[in-house]
Amino acid sequence: MAIVVEEEKNKVNVVRLLGWVVVVVVILAAAYYIFFASPELVTVSPPTGFQNITPISQAVIQPQTVLGSPAFSALQSPPFPLPTPQGPAAVGRTDPFLAP
Repeated sequence: MAIVVEEEKNKVNVVRLLGWVVVVVVILAAAYYIFFASPELVTVSPPTGFQNITPISQAVIQPQTVLGSPAFSALQSPPFPLPTPQGPAAVGRTDPFLAP
């Protein structure tokens, strides 16, 4: 008959239990800050020259005057292709992996 000597196994792994407690606490803290904590409101003060833009907001622009001006007539199209309503413009090389 053989004699078997074994240590008593600790049924509760303290490190694993502590790890789970930390994970649960982090999840509960995150849930609290996401759903229940009210955020601080940030007060944004206007810049010092903010009063200077009031005349710009009240300006009246007449489209016919702008379209007939010599500065608008001197504008040229850009040298690169512009996107169309159907999709982006063809820029760059074609895809070499597509079958012809």
